[in-house]
Amino acid sequence: MKQFTETERIQRVWDKEAAKAVLCRNMYYMAANQRQEALDRLWVRQPEHRETASYGKNWGYYIGMDEIRRYYVDANPFGARGTMNCHPIATIRVEEAEDGQTIQAQWYNASYETRMVNGTLTALWVCEKGNADLVKEEDGWKIWHYFIGTDLQTEAGVGYAAQPVDLPDGENPVAVEFGRPTLPMQAYITRYNYYPYPAIPEPYESYDPKKGCGPEGNPKYQA
Repeated sequence: MKQFTETERIQRVWDKEAAKAVLCRNMYYMAANQRQEALDRLWVRQPEHRETASYGKNWGYYIGMDEIRRYYVDANPFGARGTMNCHPIATIRVEEAEDGQTIQAQWYNASYETRMVNGTLTALWVCEKGNADLVKEEDGWKIWHYFIGTDLQTEAGVGYAAQPVDLPDGENPVAVEFGRPTLPMQAYITRYNYYPYPAIPEPYESYDPKKGCGPEGNPKYQA
C-alpha cells in the first residue's frame, strides 16, 4: 500500500467524513420526500459520470441520471405529499482509493416505511444492505453508483415466519415500487442467507468497475 504523508492522511480523513455526510444528507432528503433535490445536489454532474451512474436494487439497475430520475422522482411511490419513512445510515464502512478520486462505502439499514399497499396505508419494516461508489468532482464528493439490497420487508405487527418465502413481485411493495429497471436482473439474492455482493469495501488503488456496486461489479452481470 502507498505510504501517505501527514498532509495526505489529514486530507483522506476529511474526504471520508465528507463522503459520509453526503450519504447521510441523502437519507434526510429521502425522509423529507425531497428526491429531486437529492439528485440535483448529491449525485454526479459531470457528463461522463452521469451516463454511467446507477441505482440498483434486488431486481436490477437504473442506468444513467435520466433513468434514475424516471424511477426515483417521476415514479415516487410516496407521491407529492410523501409519507413517513426512514432509512438510516448505520454501521458504515468507507474506503478511499489511493489515488483519492473515489470512495466506496457500505452500511446497514434497519428501516421503516408507511405506504399505500392495495389501497391501505401500511407500515413496513425493511432491512437493507446499502453500498455506494462516490467520485470526487469539482464541487466535492458525489454519489455515482448506489445499491440497496433488501434482505427482508414485512408488515409491522405481522409474523415474518408466516410470510411466503418467495413473495410474488406483484404482491411485493418493494418490487412494485422498483418497477422495470434499465437492466433487469436478479441482482441481490437473499433466499440462501448472506449474499456477498456488494462486497465489504477494502483498501484499493483506483476505481475498478468490476469491484464497485454498479452492474459491472455484480457476479451475475453479463456484459
